[in-house]
This record gives sequence, C-alpha cells and structure tokens, in this order.
Amino acid sequence: MPDINDDLLQLKNRIEKSIYRILISESDEDQDRLWLTERVADHRLKKLVPRLSISSLHVLDVIYMHDGIIGIDIAREMGLTKGAVSKITRKLLEQGLIRKTQLPDNLKEIYFSVTPLGAELAELHRLFHQEKDQKAMELLASFDGPSLEIVADFLEKLASLK
Repeated sequence: MPDINDDLLQLKNRIEKSIYRILISESDEDQDRLWLTERVADHRLKKLVPRLSISSLHVLDVIYMHDGIIGIDIAREMGLTKGAVSKITRKLLEQGLIRKTQLPDNLKEIYFSVTPLGAELAELHRLFHQEKDQKAMELLASFDGPSLEIVADFLEKLASLK
C-alpha cells in the first residue's frame, strides 16, 4: 500500500510541473508577437511588433481603454511602478503609438491617448486575448462548478504561501 506522503509528493510534483509550464507559456512573448505579426496589416506595425514587450502592449491597451489617462493611474491599473510606466510610455511615444497632452494650467500632469496606429495595434492585441480567453472558457466549461471552486481555492492558498 503506497504511503500517503508519497502520493502527496507525486501530486505536488505534478502541480509544480504544470505551474512551471503555464508560467513558461505565459511569458513566451514570441508566441504573442508571432500571432500579432501574422495578423497586422500596417507595414509600420509589422516592423514595430517584434520590438515591443508584452508590458508595452498591456500599457497600450490600458491607454486605449482609458483615453486621457495619467501615468500614475496606468501604474495603479497594472500594478507597475511609476518608473516602469514612464519608461514604457516613453518608448510608445517614440514609436508613434501614443501621444501625450498637458493642460495649459497644469503642466505637471501628462495625459496619454493612443494614435490611430496605436489603436489598430491595441484592437489586434484585444483580439488575441479574446481568442485565448475563449479557449480558457471552453476548458473551464468542461468542469463542474464545485471542482473549479476547489482549484480556485487551492491556487489562492498556494499564492499566499510566500
């Protein structure tokens, strides 16, 4: 009869391997870039996409969804530092994907909005996520609610082990 600790150790190893595979695939920016490059129509975007980080695409998406947003609100929305947002927005400005404006009576705050080129890329990036979300929903639909509750509870507890 197998020992319960051996069974738990095997399950722990399966879970760790699966989480590792998920993290590797989620951070595989090449897959995201390839998908975007294959579908982008504008030749300028075809040249830009390989040079964009996934964080840049997500910042672009936040700006697209919240026209006229300021840097601190982008940082809050994404859980990034103000410095990281500043660096990303500087690159997006240089690439012509966003523009910045300031109010004449408040030169301290910079408001960001997307350019038409940025809007095109943001829309395409949203389609990419819709496709991924649809596949995830199909997978989730193959499980019953109580099973998914167990998985969600487990992952939340695992994340808080630190």
